[in-house]
Amino acid sequence: MLAGSLFAVSACSGSFDTDVMSIFSGPKAPLPCPQVEVLPGADAITIFREGVGRDLVDVRFEGVITPVSGECQYVDDETAVVANLILRIDATKGPAATSQSEDFPFFVAIAQRDGKILAKKVFSSPVEIAEGRRRGAVQEEIEQRIPLTGIKTGYDYVIIIGFQLTKEQMGLQS
Repeated sequence: MLAGSLFAVSACSGSFDTDVMSIFSGPKAPLPCPQVEVLPGADAITIFREGVGRDLVDVRFEGVITPVSGECQYVDDETAVVANLILRIDATKGPAATSQSEDFPFFVAIAQRDGKILAKKVFSSPVEIAEGRRRGAVQEEIEQRIPLTGIKTGYDYVIIIGFQLTKEQMGLQS
């Protein structure tokens, strides 16, 4: 009687092997997304006016970058993962600012879990601060496509974000 029931189920909905396996295994578990991290030390930036002064009165803008949300989707028969992430750049106008906006350079990099960088791209995000205000923010939507080889999943990768700092700015962030 059981064999007749299984045959009837498979005849209605497709392959015999698929239907029998789905009865016993249930729905497929979702595959993991890549981890998203802000590079320590690259989460903040201070932009000074031109010249040698590096005191508080010389600050044009300061910025902080944070990931807000993200999701991923496996595509092309799970041979690639597309990660969509939203990051936020908060800006504060300093005493040396001569305009209401500033371009903030930031990067998005794809790395293996062992830290090896596979790809990196630098972007620039203008932040406009309303007249009469000192603070403003912008959200950036970024899409990263990561090809998967072998038995790798999104778990095997890290998406690293941060400000693209100059050598001088890296020295000041300590």
